[in-house]
Amino acid sequence: MKATVGKNAERLALGIMGEVGPTKAAVASVAQEFLRLGRSMADVSSHIAEVHPGIDRLKDLVVEVCPKEGADLRVLVNGRVRPHSSHNAGLFLRLRIPLFASDCGGLVEFRDARLTRGGYDARRVRPHGPTELTIKASDASFELFKVLEKARLAGGLGERNTGITAALRKYSISKLPLTVTLLREAGLINVVGVEYVKRYARKAANGRGRSPRKLAEEALQEACARVVPKSLSDLLVAKYLLKPSAVRFLLVTSEPVDHWQG
Repeated sequence: MKATVGKNAERLALGIMGEVGPTKAAVASVAQEFLRLGRSMADVSSHIAEVHPGIDRLKDLVVEVCPKEGADLRVLVNGRVRPHSSHNAGLFLRLRIPLFASDCGGLVEFRDARLTRGGYDARRVRPHGPTELTIKASDASFELFKVLEKARLAGGLGERNTGITAALRKYSISKLPLTVTLLREAGLINVVGVEYVKRYARKAANGRGRSPRKLAEEALQEACARVVPKSLSDLLVAKYLLKPSAVRFLLVTSEPVDHWQG
């Protein structure tokens, strides 16, 4: 089986190497072959990570905490210090914590900081008091999914999805300048982009007679609502003095209508 997978993967990789580069072409083609054989995304990403560390990375965990004044805030995942980024968000700090597939089910601890009320995504974590969270199980590898989507949009992986590819190019987030500005400011443009592609592909598989443009609008609205914390959206709306009713989870609602013509 390994020999067959290797031959098929090599053939697929050759078709997209010029678009995505040799490393991503190899990762995407091997992953696609194993996924076709029924392997889970978590299993595939875990095995590929043995050769390409970091490919099993999940979407970053974003939480809001109140740090102790003058203390050295630390984040521990399964008892080990985990590097993270942070920035001020009013009276609290917003932390962005890298997660990997191997972290699922593990414990996140905050030293010298307490979680704010509702300052976490309950779909991804379960709180245990004010300073601990358990990571819920997930089989979706964010990094591997990004590589696969890039390869698919390049026209590779042997998939006949030219209609989806054409629609995603026509109804691209990049054509929505104000929304892009807000998402970049929040550091979420790539995450929303991946979620948008995933949701559009699902909708296009069973569109129920709706137009590609309508499916794209629904997919982007859902992607923004899924990824962008409301507190962060409210903060940026206030910062840029925007009308709250015109912005939903950093999506400027008039832009798809104005810029996605046809």
